[in-house]
Amino acid sequence: MQLVMIETNGNQNYIFSSPRLRENIGASAQLVRLKEWTDKALRDTGVRQAWAEFHEPKQQARPKPSPPRESTSPSRFSSLWVSRASGKVIFMVDTAEQAKSIIGHVTRTALAQAPGIDVSGVFIDMGEATHVDEALLRTLHSEASRYALERPPAGSRFSQIPFLARARDSALPAAPPLNTFLPNGLADEAKQDLITAYSLPSRVKRYEAYRARKALIERAVGTNPGLKEDRDEDRLVRDPTQLENKYKESKYKELQEQLKHDLMQTFLIDTDEDEGTVPDDYTDDVDTDTAADNADNSLRAIEEVFQDTEVVDREIEPDDLVNVTKLSKVAVIHIDGNGIGAIMRNLEVAKSCVDAEEFKSSIGCQPDDPDAVRRFILGVSTQLDAVVTSAFANAWFDIARWAQRDKHAQQLDFTVVPVVPVILGGDDVTVITSGDYAIPFATSFLKHFEKKTAADPLLKYLHGVDRGAASGDDQPEYTPGPMTAAAGVAVVRRNFPFHIAYDLAERLVEAAKRVGKAQVPAVSTLTYHVLFDTTVLDADEVLSAYKSFTTRPFLLSPASTGEGSGSAAQHLEWSEVCEQVDKFNGLTEEDEKSGEARFPRTRATRIRRFLSDAAQAQLREKTALRDELKKRAEDEWRSAKDALGKHVEAIGGTKALFDLLELSDLLPERYLAEQLSETSSRAPESASQQSEEAQA
Repeated sequence: MQLVMIETNGNQNYIFSSPRLRENIGASAQLVRLKEWTDKALRDTGVRQAWAEFHEPKQQARPKPSPPRESTSPSRFSSLWVSRASGKVIFMVDTAEQAKSIIGHVTRTALAQAPGIDVSGVFIDMGEATHVDEALLRTLHSEASRYALERPPAGSRFSQIPFLARARDSALPAAPPLNTFLPNGLADEAKQDLITAYSLPSRVKRYEAYRARKALIERAVGTNPGLKEDRDEDRLVRDPTQLENKYKESKYKELQEQLKHDLMQTFLIDTDEDEGTVPDDYTDDVDTDTAADNADNSLRAIEEVFQDTEVVDREIEPDDLVNVTKLSKVAVIHIDGNGIGAIMRNLEVAKSCVDAEEFKSSIGCQPDDPDAVRRFILGVSTQLDAVVTSAFANAWFDIARWAQRDKHAQQLDFTVVPVVPVILGGDDVTVITSGDYAIPFATSFLKHFEKKTAADPLLKYLHGVDRGAASGDDQPEYTPGPMTAAAGVAVVRRNFPFHIAYDLAERLVEAAKRVGKAQVPAVSTLTYHVLFDTTVLDADEVLSAYKSFTTRPFLLSPASTGEGSGSAAQHLEWSEVCEQVDKFNGLTEEDEKSGEARFPRTRATRIRRFLSDAAQAQLREKTALRDELKKRAEDEWRSAKDALGKHVEAIGGTKALFDLLELSDLLPERYLAEQLSETSSRAPESASQQSEEAQA
């Protein structure tokens, strides 16, 4: 038997190789099609049927797994599958010829349907083994690493010699319109694309972008079984043009109807259009020019929100673009789970963390079953994918709800906050959204992610696998709890290159993970940076410039007071940060009678400037200047304390001002009010628990 792995490589580079949002959207959707391509290859080559005839009849005598087979259960898939992640699939076949055939089929499909994407495959002989174990998986990944050093890069297939024209926004050669060389022609490529010199990868990405958005959102709010866990919320239904009747009271009906309309506009789906996907045998029975124009206009609407777009072939009428409100600032959010890689590197330790009874009910076999490793990998990957998708859907709904109420409070026409999911798979999430709602989205996602993993019968045991592996304990015992993640938010000006913002967001996640994973148990963390100075683009230089006068990263929940909690004292809990922002806003508001603020923002800005200049002096090793600037900052703070006393102390010290000035602009009013309400409702519960502990 052969163990086969096919994976995509350089995903971020492929997505952000273009500065155009439409191409980012199309590229992200192409990356998640690896499972679809592999499924089709297994069917078309007959390997799937041959495997079923030879291997699966032997398993019919086994008792059926309990509970009944669900879409996230390992029992739903053929026994040849080992892992089905978004950018990597692992499976078994009987012969080396079959392995080569499948790899060739998938890579040729990728070349045809997603030119420019980097897909590679390797396989190893399993010897006498009939089931997958950790040793075989390590050997397979080693083979993949070795092969990666030998093969040519994906970009080398696009020759630019001798006389090819350079494509727009790309280092690749230009390609003619798609309808000139596809076998059956193509009638619905956007008119602007027809007359613009795009590369072949760009043309395909742009063509796929509209349907890609529809498919991605259907994945988030459609049939994904992870949404079945939301019994207490009932926010989402299969049809994304409708929302569950959550708010039945009359005062919420108008809100709900508006949300139905505006959420559809967020994802650019025509509410009068049939929600079914476009069939493969699509014909010209539909007016393709009209369909193409509608798709193009919808995508231009979302592009106009984030970027200035050039209109080459015609002017866009105002009615063509739905509720377009250009953003002053946008954000790239990157979220990465803690300890996910450790689970796959230490499968035996991870298996031993799970309660035996729940392992059997979730995976469909006992932990010591020879097939347990394969089923466990498949179960973890599918469950994690479902949880991430569900957390995204709920966070997106929260953002729309906060945004709409904020706009109503300001007596403005509601324009729904744009949320563009770029990567949504496994534990890896990248989203582009409005700068005003970026931090609320990140915190909402983290909370939903923790809640859903804590409720999952399998994932709730896997939050401490990395520590169990580090301790060398083969039989660790873990109390069920939530898995955690880190979020990095890079807020930039409109039209700022997304690939630079993404690199900054990645570095922010690294900083947040170091703090979160240092706690025992690990906690979810959040950090951000507002990048308006485009003269400094190196991420490390940007982040090191202010680390001495900030409390970032923030902790999503209180850290334990036990081992590893020392660094937590330097980082505030998010609910505490929200309280400080609210108090800071109150101090900086102008008095209705005098017209003056009790704590002028100009004073806060001066203190921040002194601290920033002191940090720069420190980097230049000008100690005397650094000390003088710090003294000025402390003098300003002392003057404020003398005037306002405990009111100023409530917002923290001078280190807090740097964060508060930015957060007061970044956190919307409705979101902040809801966070404060949650904090106040938890306070009596916490006091009651402390009283009970004291009595005990």
